[in-house]
Amino acid sequence: MIRTIRVFVPVGAVALLLSEILLIASSFLIVTLLLLRVDPAVFLLDNDGLLRIGVATASMLFGLYFEDLYSHIYVKSRVLLLQQLCLTAGIALVLQGLLSYVNDNFRLPLWVMIPGSALIIVALFAWRIVYSALVLRMVGAQRILFVGANPLIQAMAGHIDEHPELGMRVLGYVDDGAAPGSPQGSAKVLGPLDSRRDIAAEVLPDRVVVGLAERRQRMPIQDLLQLRFLGLPIEEAAAAYEQLCGRVLLSELHPSQFLLSTAFRPRPDWQVYETLANWFIALILAVLSAPLLLLAAALLKLANGGPVLSRSRCLGLAGRPFTLYRLRLPGDGARSRGVARMVHRWKLDALPELWNILRGEMNFVGPRPDRPEFVHALTELIPFYRQRCYVKPGLTGWAQINLPPDQPAETLRQLEYDFYYLKNRSRGLDTYIVLHTLKELLIPST
Repeated sequence: MIRTIRVFVPVGAVALLLSEILLIASSFLIVTLLLLRVDPAVFLLDNDGLLRIGVATASMLFGLYFEDLYSHIYVKSRVLLLQQLCLTAGIALVLQGLLSYVNDNFRLPLWVMIPGSALIIVALFAWRIVYSALVLRMVGAQRILFVGANPLIQAMAGHIDEHPELGMRVLGYVDDGAAPGSPQGSAKVLGPLDSRRDIAAEVLPDRVVVGLAERRQRMPIQDLLQLRFLGLPIEEAAAAYEQLCGRVLLSELHPSQFLLSTAFRPRPDWQVYETLANWFIALILAVLSAPLLLLAAALLKLANGGPVLSRSRCLGLAGRPFTLYRLRLPGDGARSRGVARMVHRWKLDALPELWNILRGEMNFVGPRPDRPEFVHALTELIPFYRQRCYVKPGLTGWAQINLPPDQPAETLRQLEYDFYYLKNRSRGLDTYIVLHTLKELLIPST
């Protein structure tokens, strides 16, 4: 996996992205050279043809991202893949049409865009099938050796087995808890702990992840240091789990990480920038969405009667209470019908939360806002729960995009995602979360 903007991206997806950038740009260039009746240098250089091809390529990549084709890179249905590629071309054509209203010099002419898109659909369809069937299997996966076989290690191994696009392969386990050759998921126990150096020399792993099953087992420091001196990366299971799954394991979270580490500490200079940026964007969106908000409120009023706004008391930054505003939707049964369904589908009920952002009580990105009684109860049960108040709550967040929508969230898992965000928050990660939220809003996952 490759780490970008504090998000770990499967190496298979990165390789596919780079190859498709080349494929898309080449397809547009080929069509241009075949159909152009004048000197190609005139269009490509003097008329900004290369820039236009670059913008058109970005439009196609934008469509591929919104069709979730870099999250699911294995071809499970060729019919579905063809449909998604056609929709991708349609999105790119719409974006190119919108560019004509901004600056026509950025738009690729239709005589290139339409046949180029058709060629790209055929080329990407063939390439995706080949890539899924052959390339991912030919490229050597990163080989992982587990020292120990605790539940966390086994959960990581299961995650790797379920996601082959991660480009990882479990070689096996070195552990005293089972006889050599005993199966552990898709791999097996290779031998006891005292044979770890010999096993590592035999299987030649790319990474060694340590997670002993019992606390009383002593960490094999000397042997692991020797492996490290040989060039093998040695990782502790909790840190590897965090990278792989995008969650901070609560059972491995200790007070010293909050007291001594800088990972969870707020940055005052960034908070000022963040507040100003959120306020400015919220002001623009509030003005632009005001007619839509009034229309949604009027339709809900006519359909359901009663108050239009719902108000709930929540805790914000540093545990300060504030009133969260949303459009009031009916119960779950009525929500699936008529006006309420449309408002819920397009998340129009969240538009009043822009007022909370303008008041400085929320950000666009952050943990879910919680009610005080909920926070107080969970603080008694879950260590560090109030640490979520290090940042302002958000309209969307890392937990929100990783947990299934419209389903009751598992509190512990939600908190693990929240702590991952607190530990790794950055402008790049915020941008990723916002883009992912927009994608899910416009094209919901099935």
